[in-house]
Amino acid sequence: MIPEEFPPFVYEVSSLSRLFWREFAITFHTDELFSQGERLPGFASFTVEIFHRLYYEPAPEKLDPSPPESAWAEKLHNEFSEIIGFENLVRQCQGNQLAAGVATMEFCKTVLDRLPQPGYKLQDPQKLRDFIKQLKNSSQSPAKILKQMSTLNKQEKKALGELIRSVEDDTDEMLATLRLLGQSAVQDAEYYAQGLDSSEIRQTIRVAVAETEEKLSELTQWLEMIGLNWGIEEGTEQTVSSVEKMELASRIATNEKLKLIAKLSGSLKDIADKKRRTKTEDAFGELSSIELGNNLARLLPLELQKLTQPELFPLFAKGYYEHSLLQYKIVGKEKKSKGPLIVCLDSSGSMAGHPDTWAKAVTAVLLQIAHKDNRHFRVIHFDTRVRRTDDFPPKHHDYRKFLDSMLSFYSGGGTNWEPALFEAIKYIDNDQSLHKADIVLITDALCDMSQDVVEKLKSNKQHLQTNIFSILIGNHSEKNLTKFSDRIWVIKDLSFEASNQIEELFLI
Repeated sequence: MIPEEFPPFVYEVSSLSRLFWREFAITFHTDELFSQGERLPGFASFTVEIFHRLYYEPAPEKLDPSPPESAWAEKLHNEFSEIIGFENLVRQCQGNQLAAGVATMEFCKTVLDRLPQPGYKLQDPQKLRDFIKQLKNSSQSPAKILKQMSTLNKQEKKALGELIRSVEDDTDEMLATLRLLGQSAVQDAEYYAQGLDSSEIRQTIRVAVAETEEKLSELTQWLEMIGLNWGIEEGTEQTVSSVEKMELASRIATNEKLKLIAKLSGSLKDIADKKRRTKTEDAFGELSSIELGNNLARLLPLELQKLTQPELFPLFAKGYYEHSLLQYKIVGKEKKSKGPLIVCLDSSGSMAGHPDTWAKAVTAVLLQIAHKDNRHFRVIHFDTRVRRTDDFPPKHHDYRKFLDSMLSFYSGGGTNWEPALFEAIKYIDNDQSLHKADIVLITDALCDMSQDVVEKLKSNKQHLQTNIFSILIGNHSEKNLTKFSDRIWVIKDLSFEASNQIEELFLI
């Protein structure tokens, strides 16, 4: 059960932090975290303080005095302030509800898992104080007040209910008993805090920080997969709130396939970003002039001759180390304008499992490229026919629909490229502004297309100034794809190296 309130514990916490943390906790269904935390008095308040420190104020004002049972939390807070990684976490989370919420949840979960278990269940003195306050300020009987208290869990209500019956619902008797229970609960909490070893706490915090940073990195991949980031999106007219991002991230977090697609697309994105940052691209460039460098593929013949003469090798090695060898300069050729980007995804039965997941990770990276380049993006799912078509206009991407698209799989029995390719061609032909498109076909099967169909496809390509790039997964011949493809990548093994093999694709 997520608490309605978070009583002051160690620090002063802003009402905004309380509101945003509770909103996050509800969205991400963190009931289990709070349920497990009930074994430590004030754990719920500790969580909101961690959120407040990450989101709003790293060094908030301490309560004076703080409740005596908060000693365990104060020890953890002090160590958290000193640990390497605290400032980096704050930089990632400050002013960002989603990042701060995820970090808080992961940090507190790890702390809870690693802290020593109390020898017996610790009673929360603050809940007893609240009950005493209600009894003193109300004319109702203890039994009626107990029914109205929302801060107590079922076990606590049951225990207090038995206590009320033992004193025959007498208010004075109940007050006296609650005060004794409160004193005992405070002593138990203080005794637990005294038993916490400083080095053990330090190690707990180190592990919690490391696992929190790993979780933030994972969530970054989840958001990037659908074209989002932690802050304000660039290149879009949409405003995506933290709540919307939390809902999207939560959906990915609870779906193993989406999580795997995100992980794979993260690796692919690193390759794509590196490739797109390169100013001179051999595959899409032309010789321009001479420059200094150490690119072995572009060295002038006179530099390569040094490798054949042992006495000149030291001179070659020096030039290579200093990037001062003569090499051809290649200037990349960029399109003046870029049309839509269309991905035709094979959804036949043989693509089930890792091939389909890998293909969709590639699709996710292409979505990000389209997003950055302000290009219309379309996904066509097919087997022997077109099964589903999803459009994502520039600046107005539907992130939920993209997740649905990534989960779509029809497991048809066969493969036919023709319906998907001509569906893409028809779409481009319907609007002149969509000409100069790039079509990416991802398949793992062979398909026979008649010569008439191939010629028609080639004619449409030329008329619409369209490129077709094909990725063939498996040990098949690319012979049929060469009839209409501008470039083909044959991926025989979907290992890590497969990602590097298609790096040129990310320049389209």
